[in-house]
Order: sequence, then structure tokens, then C-alpha cells
Amino acid sequence: MNNLQKFLDKFLAPIAKWMGNNLFFSSLADAFMKVTPITLGGAFVLLIGNFPIPAWTNFLQKIGWATQFNAAQNATMNVLSLFVVFNFAYVYAEKCKYNPLPAGLLAASSFMILAPQDYMARAFGTHAKLTQVTAFGTNYLGSSGMVVAILVGWVVGMLYVFLNKKNIVIKLPDSVPPNVSASLQPSLIAGIILVLMTLIRGAFSYTTFGNIFDCVTKLVQTPLQTFTASPISIIAIYTLANILWFFGIHPNMVYGIVMPIIIANGIVNQNAFKAGQPMPYVTMAMLSVILNSAFGGQGATIGLIISMFRAKSDRYKQMLKLAGVPALFNINEPLVFGMPIMLNPVFFLPMLFEPIINGLVSWGLIDLFHATVNPFIQLPWTMPGVVQAFFSGGIPFFIIAMVVVVLSTLIWFPFFKIADNKAVAEEQKNAKKA
Repeated sequence: MNNLQKFLDKFLAPIAKWMGNNLFFSSLADAFMKVTPITLGGAFVLLIGNFPIPAWTNFLQKIGWATQFNAAQNATMNVLSLFVVFNFAYVYAEKCKYNPLPAGLLAASSFMILAPQDYMARAFGTHAKLTQVTAFGTNYLGSSGMVVAILVGWVVGMLYVFLNKKNIVIKLPDSVPPNVSASLQPSLIAGIILVLMTLIRGAFSYTTFGNIFDCVTKLVQTPLQTFTASPISIIAIYTLANILWFFGIHPNMVYGIVMPIIIANGIVNQNAFKAGQPMPYVTMAMLSVILNSAFGGQGATIGLIISMFRAKSDRYKQMLKLAGVPALFNINEPLVFGMPIMLNPVFFLPMLFEPIINGLVSWGLIDLFHATVNPFIQLPWTMPGVVQAFFSGGIPFFIIAMVVVVLSTLIWFPFFKIADNKAVAEEQKNAKKA
């Protein structure tokens, strides 16, 4: 543990200090931290609406409450990008000592300007003609729009600060009430920024992408088009997903290109299973369960949750109480944004190496045990990984899943203890000041 602490102090501490002093990274980290109440509350709504018991979800469907929980999810977890873009510009301006509220509002407005707003839908019933309606899609306001949200929050924050420094504001006499003056001063800045965003929206409408959101998605996903079903490719893809998640970008950016291939190969497995032939993609199917988000969410943070039972700091004891249950059911946004894992250099290495270690060890155990799965068993994504493994692959897959839980705990524990010891020291220091 001491050697690891020395390594982190030598190599990662300077990076952490630089990121803490960097306006972009510090603003980004604070922006995500400020959405913690939404992610925590939304996690419980998401869990209640998707609790992995078919009788419960069927009951919600029957009484019409599945729609209500979906609506709550759409207003919380599925619009996180909207909250982040506001927070980013707000914090950026605040750190630069300017009125932050207009910056946040301008960033949110800019984000919405850039978002697609025209959709084809059936206005009245399933047999009605398709008509064009104006609406904002939650697919762009949620995880798929996070990269754009970060870019817009950053650009608007910088422009807002730059234009304020250039004194491009409406100056009012001292006789005007301060609240009125503060509201009117950034009007010119608002006009410049919003016109610019409208021009950007228009420019993208002439491209094959149609909008900036689809452009960014294609740029991220195009390098993944060479993805194959080999175990090495699976491990590499989910390692990339972990890295993106460390930077606050939801793994859905990766899943969008990976899942169609996994589903297609799953159908091949089903056909082979029905014909009594060996399944060609059984290792891919099992690694997809292990490395996806079935073990406490992306990054196998079930290991972090188990480690937190040894917490000594009040901070992490409380975090365990708040984030433990959602993570058990594979919802780890509260951990990623609340601890935070995101942009925390102490937790970069476990996020990087977890899929590599778990993937390689599981691959070896699958071959050793000649483990297999029933490709027709499809369980809810909120079902804990060990339960998924048992029902889809029996005792061999269950044993592999338990090994993954142990490995994940061993991977996360030393890094968590370093963070916990630091938190204890900070709490003791604050207690002495009090």
C-alpha cells in the first residue's frame, strides 16, 4: 500500500494538481459534481421503475405506472447533458469572477439551439399519417449529447468571460436598481453568443450529418467500425468505455456501435443452439456480460462498493449509504459523479485496468471450465451480474462471476484506501479548525 501511495504521489499527484488548477478540468469536475442530487434521486427512480423482478415490472405496466417512471427518468437521468452544460458555463464564469447565472443560461439555450427539434410522428393514434412535430429528443439531451454539452459549456463559458473582459456590456446609470442592471448588462453578449450558435446550427444542417450531435457521434463511433467479435476486441472496446466514463462521457457512445454486433452474433448463437451445434460466439457473449455494466455499473464498481464497507472517513461512509443500493443494481452514476470517480486521478488506474484484468482472467476461466450460456435467456440490465451469470450459464458461469467480484474488489480496494485516508486527514484538519 505504501509503495502504491508513493507511486501515486510521484506520478499522479502532479497530474491531479495540474487538473485542479486547470480551468477546463476543474470546471468540468465541478459541473458534474453539481448534478449529484439529480443522479442520486434519479438512480432510485430508475431502480424502482426497473427493479429486476418480472412480476414487479409487469405490475407497473398493467397499472400504467411504467409510463410514469419512464417520464421521471426522462426528466432526470435522460437530460443530464442539459444540467451539465448549464453547470459547466456557470462554474467557468464563477471561477473567472463574473456573474455566473447568465453564462449558465446562455449555455443551456445554446445547447437547445443546436439540438434537433423536428421529428416525424403520428399525432393521433397508430393509424394516423406521419406529420412533422417540434420536440426535443431525450437521446440528445442525455448521455448521447454529453460530448456536445461539454464542448458547448466550455465554448460559451470562454466567450462569456472574453466578451465581459472586452467590456461588451450594456452600461446603465447607478440609479437603476442592481438586480435590473445585472439582468440587462449581458444582453449584448447574449445576442452575440446565441446568433453564433444559430449560425453553427445552420452550418451543420448543410452537412451529411444534419446536426452537431450526430457529427460528434459519428466521429467517435467511426474508429470502432472495425470492431470484431474476438475476445481481445471485446476487452479493448470496454476498456475504451471505462476511459470515456472516467471523463464523464457515458459508455453509451461506445455501446451504440458495439451492441448491434453483439446482438447479431447473439442471434447466430441462438440458431446454433437450436440446431444442436457449437455456438461460435459464446466467449463474446459471456465477456459482454462480465465487462458491460452487470457488476455495479461500468467499471465493475461493485468492487468499490465492497471496499467502501472498510471506509473510515465520514464522507465515504455516507456515500456508501447513498450510492450502494443503486450500484448493486448496476446504476453507478451517483458513484461516478458523487465520489467522484470522474476526473479523480486516484481512480484512473482501476478504471483503466479493471476490464483488462477481468476480461483476460474470465477468458481463461471460460476456456478452462468449458463454460457456456443459454443464448435465449435475456435478463433485465439491472439484475446483479452474479445472478445473471447463474441463470444464463449455470454453476461454471456463476463461479467465474464470483471471481470477477473478488478481482474487482482487489483492483479497487488499494486505490479506495488511499482516497479514504486522504478524506480522513481532511476531516481531521477541518475538525481542528472548527
